[in-house]
Amino acid sequence: QNPPVTMLTYYGVNKQWRKLMSLLGRRDFNSSKCKTWARMTVARIKLLRNKREASVRQMKHDLALLLQSRQDATARIRVEHVIREQNMMAANEILQLFCERLVIRLSIISSQRSCPADLKEVISSLIFAAPRCSDIPELLSIRDIFLKKYGKDFVSAATDLRPDSGVNRLVCLVVFPVLPML
Repeated sequence: QNPPVTMLTYYGVNKQWRKLMSLLGRRDFNSSKCKTWARMTVARIKLLRNKREASVRQMKHDLALLLQSRQDATARIRVEHVIREQNMMAANEILQLFCERLVIRLSIISSQRSCPADLKEVISSLIFAAPRCSDIPELLSIRDIFLKKYGKDFVSAATDLRPDSGVNRLVCLVVFPVLPML
């Protein structure tokens, strides 16, 4: 004889199912949180861009003065720094575009269980950049959101730069230039 199904047992089973799904990390995706963090990231990147642009302008001015005073060795070192700053600005611009694309496509992300193929590069690149871009701490929160959504394997593939991770090559080269390209 089966025991009668009451509302209490139904809700108990439903509660256990929700708990199990949250342990698997697949049901805790909150699109509004993701949207908020992505927009905060865009705002942070715009702030950083303004700061870096002013810094690069000043460094170029200093470079001109160094070259006029015939201090070529010091100028070469400063040129490397200017190039590095410009590359970081380019990488930040790509990350900004990825965050904006993420906000636009959140409804698709929340409706699908696995990562959509056309957004894999976007999500993987943001995850890859999160621990490496200390000046953009909002990326860590975005990474944590996708850790809950897609699991540890997806996040570690992007973080460890596995061949199938889908991380954007330009972001990879600029953000962490000592990594060999796969």
